[in-house]
Amino acid sequence: MTRISTYAANQSALMDLMKAQKQMFEAQQQLTTGKLVHDLKGVGYQAEMLSAARAAETQAKSYEEAATRTETRLAAQDTALEHIADAANSLRLAITTKEGDYIMQQTREAFYEVTNALNTQHAGTYLFSGTRADVPSVGISDLSELVPMGNADEAFQNNDRKPQVQLDQNYSIEVGMLASDVGGDVMASFKRIADFDAGPNGPFASPLSAAQEAFLQTEIQNVVSALDNLHARVGENGTRQAHVENLKTNHVERQDFITLMISDIEDADMAEAATRFQQAQTAVQVSAATFSSLNQVSLLNYLR
Repeated sequence: MTRISTYAANQSALMDLMKAQKQMFEAQQQLTTGKLVHDLKGVGYQAEMLSAARAAETQAKSYEEAATRTETRLAAQDTALEHIADAANSLRLAITTKEGDYIMQQTREAFYEVTNALNTQHAGTYLFSGTRADVPSVGISDLSELVPMGNADEAFQNNDRKPQVQLDQNYSIEVGMLASDVGGDVMASFKRIADFDAGPNGPFASPLSAAQEAFLQTEIQNVVSALDNLHARVGENGTRQAHVENLKTNHVERQDFITLMISDIEDADMAEAATRFQQAQTAVQVSAATFSSLNQVSLLNYLR
């Protein structure tokens, strides 16, 4: 074998060895990471599509998380509304009785339940205070505090702006209710009862006077009306819950679709990668043996 032909053979064997090593390294990387490539350059013309898909996946995930937080808030809101409605119903039942002491005892308990529910906090903010979430929705804690007020609205501290959450690219939803809207009617009933009890025809006693019975007969209708309003608020909140749940499902399904699309672009076929790794490993061994053999022949030629 001449020196030129030996050199050419060595170069060819070296190139084969380097090629086999590269193929083995790439297959090993795919087996380790599960990815075909490690940067956008590796996907060529699909780089723009992959980048857009990843951005869409991130956006869908963000909206899904916002929907999850909103679901939690609406669930807390639903619980509070149910408590307010239950308290208003207890008030309705109380003022149908003839026992004055019992009426005022139940009215105070219902007032406590309503104000406590209206001052419900979620994630560190007051649910029914509008965007003024750092103050309690109701600023009083005792039924008697309603008496000197000009009207029941003075008991509320919420502003008139309802919190909103964006749950899709071009869609946002009101997630908050205002204490003055939710509890305004029942708070007005509390004030009328407290005013009457503290007025010239009070306090309520057993048996009730004719004036007291007449007042309570009228007030029953007001409480029923307040209760109807509360039931409407519960239904409104439930509708929002269902809507948010549907939006969340859509975002999850969108993520699943995008994930499959991204997978088609960048994920490796693990069985295929394992086969290529084994083939490349065999090729490395063969190329290395060939290169070593040729080097030994070349060295003997020089020694001669």
